[in-house]
Amino acid sequence: MAHRFTEPFATDVPGGRDFGPFLFGDRPIAEAVHRVRTRLIAAGALALIVGIVAVVVPLIASVAITLFVGWVLIVAGVLAAIHAVSHRSVLRAIDAALALIAGLYLLIFPLSGTVSLTFILAVWFCASGALSLTAAVRRRDAPDMAMTAFGGALSIILGVLIAVNLPSSAGWAIGLLVGINLIFWGVRALAGAHALKRLLEQA
Repeated sequence: MAHRFTEPFATDVPGGRDFGPFLFGDRPIAEAVHRVRTRLIAAGALALIVGIVAVVVPLIASVAITLFVGWVLIVAGVLAAIHAVSHRSVLRAIDAALALIAGLYLLIFPLSGTVSLTFILAVWFCASGALSLTAAVRRRDAPDMAMTAFGGALSIILGVLIAVNLPSSAGWAIGLLVGINLIFWGVRALAGAHALKRLLEQA
């Protein structure tokens, strides 16, 4: 089947470039696809493991994510403060102070900070679900269309339910939302790796 890809190409055009090594059935392309497939499998498996852990213990995952965001804000605030001092920028200094205050608040009161983060994630989940449904409608013939549509619908439903139940849902929502999203991403990554394997076998 590989020669079907090679027929339309001239691999020894005088003065031109030899396209032979870049054809799908040839070794360089096959090795590149194999590397991508290996990375997809590794990333998909890791996402599945972390997602399952986050779903099983959503409260711990929610606090961990809140603390992570807090540290990110602290680092951003410190970098902004250095930039403000070096450039003598008052606005940059205010921005750095706000980032530091927000980061310290999340680190000192992680459970309270999860309320705001939960609302933001609920909105993001709804938007992400809507985009997934739109992609599923546009790509009706894609092999992962059903999974994409199901994941999009579930994202919207969960986002709405969690936003309605705030603030009581703040304790577990972040971990659950991120966990479910990681699980679906991992499944799609593994499905993509399987599709690449079939493509290599057919070539």
